[in-house]
Amino acid sequence: MPALANDAASLRVSTLLGEQRSAVLLFESDELDPPALELARSLSAESARVAAEPRGSEPLDLPLARSIASRISIGETLAYDSNLFRLSGPAAARAAGLSRMGDWYSATRLGLGLDKSYAGQQWVLDYDLNLVRYGAFDFLNNNASTAVGRWRWSAGPDWKGELSAEHREALDDFAYYRQQQRSLGVTRQYTGSAFYQVVPDWQIGVQAGQGSRRYPDGSRPTNEIDFTGVDTVLRYAPPSGSVVALTRRTVRGNYPNVPTTSGGQSESSFDQEELFADASLPLKSGTRALLRVGTVKRTYGRFPQNDYSGRNGMAGLEWRVTPRTQVSGALRYEVEPAQDFVSSYVATKGLRLGALWEYSPKLRVESRFEWRDAEYRGDPGFGVASGTRRRDRGVLAGVTGMWQIGPQTRGIASLTRENRDSNQAELSFNYWTVAGSLQWMF
Repeated sequence: MPALANDAASLRVSTLLGEQRSAVLLFESDELDPPALELARSLSAESARVAAEPRGSEPLDLPLARSIASRISIGETLAYDSNLFRLSGPAAARAAGLSRMGDWYSATRLGLGLDKSYAGQQWVLDYDLNLVRYGAFDFLNNNASTAVGRWRWSAGPDWKGELSAEHREALDDFAYYRQQQRSLGVTRQYTGSAFYQVVPDWQIGVQAGQGSRRYPDGSRPTNEIDFTGVDTVLRYAPPSGSVVALTRRTVRGNYPNVPTTSGGQSESSFDQEELFADASLPLKSGTRALLRVGTVKRTYGRFPQNDYSGRNGMAGLEWRVTPRTQVSGALRYEVEPAQDFVSSYVATKGLRLGALWEYSPKLRVESRFEWRDAEYRGDPGFGVASGTRRRDRGVLAGVTGMWQIGPQTRGIASLTRENRDSNQAELSFNYWTVAGSLQWMF
């Protein structure tokens, strides 16, 4: 079987839900999200104006800089990771031929952006270059670029949509990629969407996308993938601020490099179908409930014993306690692919708690806590005892602070701790990270 359970970054096909996006997980990457040196949102209009540039709805979206026609940004980050390769302990490091587990690294980010609107159309272009350099593990040094282009179009009062192209490069996460070598993945994705307002407050739309992931360095040829997806969406958005959407999604994926000989045990393709409903419901000023329920079904091209189906759900609440304080929480249950010799999917239960405190328009602190319980299930049919199936439990806690030093300069600091326990001892790990960043925008 291909090492799909060890993929570091998930490929996604997205669909619009108002100003939000939802995404299909094409293969498992259910790691607790690593800390980002930026804050998720601001509470007041004044803070939004001086503390952070507007961003896209996806966490990975680059700043869209809607308020300016162009931008140049520079950022410098210095960080330390106590267990860079997510090893189970010093003995595992020695067995891998490593003299240490942790390392310092620096990341220099250079960005260029352009935002232009005319006659109801918006064109957004962004390019980022990240230069990452490590101390002891300098074989991980890399230059990774990200380029995003979007045309948000409208035709009269009833039609709107988006055409986009994305190119993203990133190192695979060692929590999944269990090798002590560099693995730089390149993801390309092209999407187009169109939504029509049938009657006031009701829209129907379609979004189609295709993309691929490649490893030009040759590190993971069997994990390269091509994928296509189509969403059909029925959306209700009344003036009250509520958003409810029903989405039907079909996705097809193909692994072009896996061996398909008669003795091979690798899957070459899959088909996935999803049906889900999303709701974002304002309860009172500054408070919102988030809900999602759905079903997923995946069928494979070679081994039907890998097929699985299940249900997904999420319930969350964002609560503005005071004008300067917001707390949030979410419970989720998800079924995702995770192929190895004893499992074909993973069922994940998770809890996320967060808090955002705005001391002043220039100083904010955000904290979060996440718990995850993942059970690896299914029956690939290769005669392996079920008692060896994997189960992981993880806890992550982090705090991030941002100080707006000047109109064009800000500093960000982050501290994170994660602990992972697995019934397969070699997959357990814990680590802590500390990072500081200075960012300038012109």
